[in-house]
Amino acid sequence: MYRVLKVSKSYPYVKNILCFLMLVIWHNQYAQNDLLFDAQKLCNEKNYEQAIPLLEKVIIHPETKGDPASWHIRSYAYLQTYKQSGPTNTAKISLLDTAISSALVSISLDSAKGYSDNNYAFIKNGAATYYKLGTILLQDSLNTGKSEIFYQKYKKYTAIINPSFDFKQKDIEYYNTMGSIFADQYMRNNFDQKHGDIAKMALLKVLELDSKNISANINLGILYYNQGATLMRMMDYDVDLSQLDVIQENAKKLFKQSLPFMIKVYELDPKAEKALESLQGIYSALLDEEKANEFKQKKEALNKK
Repeated sequence: MYRVLKVSKSYPYVKNILCFLMLVIWHNQYAQNDLLFDAQKLCNEKNYEQAIPLLEKVIIHPETKGDPASWHIRSYAYLQTYKQSGPTNTAKISLLDTAISSALVSISLDSAKGYSDNNYAFIKNGAATYYKLGTILLQDSLNTGKSEIFYQKYKKYTAIINPSFDFKQKDIEYYNTMGSIFADQYMRNNFDQKHGDIAKMALLKVLELDSKNISANINLGILYYNQGATLMRMMDYDVDLSQLDVIQENAKKLFKQSLPFMIKVYELDPKAEKALESLQGIYSALLDEEKANEFKQKKEALNKK
């Protein structure tokens, strides 16, 4: 059985121990607040990268990890460090990821809403950066996957700051751009199938959202037409006779796939010269000379005006 130790004149050192423990607790608590203050001071001096090691200690300490200010300042430090590395530096994208995740933690802890405006501004800034990175990486055919990851992050964080935001037009814009770029890459790279498949995927996504989108319709029509024309050109080389029928049949299928997209463009814009020219070529390839001649005459009449 343990004996309760009473504080008395017989044990004066006990009072000293208690005072010492209280002093240690007080010191530890305020030491962490000092770290937070020092980190904030470094941020004010634009020494954001130097502030980060201090903030990493602050967010794991029991006394300060639940403070929304700790995560708020951490978000700011990481965001500014990323900006200093270059506004489109994908190699340092983890800094931006950490900035946004920290702002979200700060929001979840901030019951008084004292940091809400700034936290949401950080997230909005990050979302805009992801969108910019996504569109830039579309120009690099090796980074299509990474581009889509950034675009999806843009949508995710935009939805947090504006839950009612309608992404339809942004999706159309993004995937139309992807489709146009890769349709062009398809032709520039000797009709490389990988580029063609990416272009189709992107353009079909646009048409799911807007079946009357002229750009997506015409690019898909041209894409299928060029694939058919590529097969037809193969017949000009030494091809095994047993393969001729297969090649012709596959080319015919591609021309037929091109047809509805070009007809849609013509219906939406009867003066679209590219559609008239393509329809003439498609019907000619399908051996429908009457239709081919019809669109030839329409194209010539348009050029005379």
